[in-house]
Amino acid sequence: MTSNNISQRGNRGSSSRRARRTFRAAAFRAAAQGIAAASAAIVIAASCSACSGGVSDVAAAGNTTAGIGPYVAATGGELHIYTWAGYMPDDVIEAFENDTGISLTVDTFDSNEALEAKLQSTGGSGYDIVMPSDYMVEQLAQEGLLMQFDATSLPNYGNIKEEFRTPYYDPDNLYSVPYIVSYTGIVYDSMAIPADEAPASWDDFFHPRDSWGGQQVLDDQIETVNAALRATGSDQCPTDPQDYQNASDLLESFKPHVGVLSSEGVADRLASGEQKVGMAWSYDAYQAIAANPDLKFVFPSDGTNMFVDNVAISSGAENIDQAKTFINWMLDPGNKTAVEQNAGAGSVLTGGDELLPDDMRSINVIEPSDAERATTIMERHCSNELNDNYTQMFEDFRS
Repeated sequence: MTSNNISQRGNRGSSSRRARRTFRAAAFRAAAQGIAAASAAIVIAASCSACSGGVSDVAAAGNTTAGIGPYVAATGGELHIYTWAGYMPDDVIEAFENDTGISLTVDTFDSNEALEAKLQSTGGSGYDIVMPSDYMVEQLAQEGLLMQFDATSLPNYGNIKEEFRTPYYDPDNLYSVPYIVSYTGIVYDSMAIPADEAPASWDDFFHPRDSWGGQQVLDDQIETVNAALRATGSDQCPTDPQDYQNASDLLESFKPHVGVLSSEGVADRLASGEQKVGMAWSYDAYQAIAANPDLKFVFPSDGTNMFVDNVAISSGAENIDQAKTFINWMLDPGNKTAVEQNAGAGSVLTGGDELLPDDMRSINVIEPSDAERATTIMERHCSNELNDNYTQMFEDFRS
């Protein structure tokens, strides 16, 4: 794989991920993109129509319980999917259609908030399958925009790895199944940095060695602030103001060591040696390491962020049996392995990792060790009040 190919794939992935993850916590950035403004307009319109007797711009949510019932495999029909770019490779679409006789139509979004706004505007109709991230599953379910279907009733539910079966955002498996898992950690150049000087934690990352040079930092307030909180002995969404002050002081002292503050081109900069140490999402790390095997990915010992994208059924879905058939089909590791290869991710299914190419499995972002996996912490969505702390801290850091 050439460096140019790495750049094309890595930048496309980073762009959509940066959008989705920045939108999670920074309402002002969402507004700049028009998404928050659109959502606000919808809420205002709904409120005014209730007062004046007008018609709301928000379509009524669909039937959230229509999916409850026994699994019936569909053998034809159609299915409309709304997902992240790169999550439905052409060969997977073709294989599913050949196996089931169901015709797929696939559209893509670039942020969870874009997905939410779309479902809000239609009351959940227009798509059968949607693929929200962890916290957005919880949010959409609360808004009545996801359909219950009881994932445990699917024949292939037992293939899900135990660690992904009872997530905080859907503990009873009523709305979703996991699709892709990713991590946020540290990449370093093992040829330029001796093992005894390599970073092993966020505390190390924010107290760099002279040999590291300017570091790559993600332009993402959730990732950067969470890393600083963990480096100072706290964790995500703390309620003690002192925790934020400690992390803010650390970020201020770290500013002179920042080489690049960006979520774009991460794989290329690390692979080329432009930065010897960098904060990176695991799919960017995978692309960088594939181009430069001297790079190593570190699961920080003081806490590695883990986020999960999921498959769910929209409350306005019209093809419910087909949607369940799709989810069950994707819970067969043999059917889904091409998805992991395309996304640069390990499998959420038992036996899925073993189906991946050996050279892919040799990279720990695909198959973390037990010790590395023990450092992972599922990302949570902070309250709006706590998000204000994140926003202020990150803006101070960026200034």
